[in-house]
Amino acid sequence: MKTARLLLIAAMLGTLTACTTIQKTIELQRQRSLQEERLEAARVLLLKGNTDGAVKQLRAVVAAKRVKGVTDEAIFRLALLTIPEDFDREEFTQASNLLERLRKEFPSSIWTAQATPLASFLAEFPSRLQASTELRRQIKSLKDMNLSLTRENKELRLNIEKLKILDVELEKKTKP
Repeated sequence: MKTARLLLIAAMLGTLTACTTIQKTIELQRQRSLQEERLEAARVLLLKGNTDGAVKQLRAVVAAKRVKGVTDEAIFRLALLTIPEDFDREEFTQASNLLERLRKEFPSSIWTAQATPLASFLAEFPSRLQASTELRRQIKSLKDMNLSLTRENKELRLNIEKLKILDVELEKKTKP
């Protein structure tokens, strides 16, 4: 009798565990489906040229529960879209952070492999930007100096011409 009760309890527990597992599986499937729909909507918006709408959809995917094969692509695409056209350092940091998150959360993803060179470039970019800015400043300084030397050169030529004219006049006066 005790054995029958134990078997009945074990069967009930097994059934409840199976139900819980099935519910979790269904919830995960629903979550994955929703994330895939959002990612597809972002792709369509990108094709239409609506980057703001795509960014909104991608942010929703990235903020939701992680789904391998979906969230990693969304992070990569969002990182690309957050790279500023005017090379604003703060937005470069956002893109770099997204790429770092992609590397940490999805190390074996194909999107991580594609993001690696971009992440390296973005990591080096601030120093390159600073060097570029310094070079531009030096170029401007050299152009200003060149302009100044050109003006001085022109003045010296005019003075030489005046001296030649004066020399010719002086020679005419000294000759009888």
